[in-house]
Amino acid sequence: MASACYVYAILGCETLLPPGLRGFDDAVVSVVRWRALAAATSPLERGAPRPTAENLWRHEAIVEALRPQGPALPVRFGTVLADASAVADALAGRYDVLAADLARLGDKVEFGLSVLWDPPITSREEQSPSSGAAVAAHGPGARYLQTRLAAHRREAAMRERARALAQELDGELSVHALDRRCSLLPTPRLAVRAAYLLEPGRVPAFQDAFAQLRRAHPDLRFLLSGPWPPYTFVTPQEGGERSANGRQRHEAGPHQPTDRSNVGTSSTSEHFVKKREQLS
Repeated sequence: MASACYVYAILGCETLLPPGLRGFDDAVVSVVRWRALAAATSPLERGAPRPTAENLWRHEAIVEALRPQGPALPVRFGTVLADASAVADALAGRYDVLAADLARLGDKVEFGLSVLWDPPITSREEQSPSSGAAVAAHGPGARYLQTRLAAHRREAAMRERARALAQELDGELSVHALDRRCSLLPTPRLAVRAAYLLEPGRVPAFQDAFAQLRRAHPDLRFLLSGPWPPYTFVTPQEGGERSANGRQRHEAGPHQPTDRSNVGTSSTSEHFVKKREQLS
């Protein structure tokens, strides 16, 4: 029976692999071609790798080894297809999107930025009638509404401060970037999370601008990771990065057949994003 294929990256069909490159299970990495594209894969004999730190970095190391050979799109961690024929079908199914992304992103890099803070207490929150005579004068229903109102005001004020911070970051960093993705307050402690797409030649200027921002805000904690392959900026599959059916197939076992159009090249594999931030 044919071995399942673990997929690392999408390449141009003429890209030469580094000699002796080995992936999971110490298997030789090879390519499956379809027209102008190729997928870098290796056979899996022991099942899909678990999302441990070691395996996540092994995946990343293979992608990093491929990029000096030519433009390459990183495929999300854990992408396993039934066999080489399924890989070719997956390339065919998303051929136009993958070819366009390879031309747009294949030689670009990504930086991830997280800004942590101690959530501020707003003057409105401090003035809210939450204790003493003001609370005693109202019944349980009124106190509940007052508590909800205070929480809403606090969240709105925090979001506004996070938005102002994100605008300041963009003013200094986006001038060096081709594109960016940003989210506000993923958690109360995380004010801003952003990803920036750069030409490799702009990396030093971007890092200098980041250093100036960090010095200007000693009360905040700035975490910068990269340069990485541009995981965040590839075009997601319709319906999101990964369908529920895809998750069920992936979790069913190492050699369960997978959707033959399901070659995803998105950075938002939650395991990889979290490990990348923890270990950078």
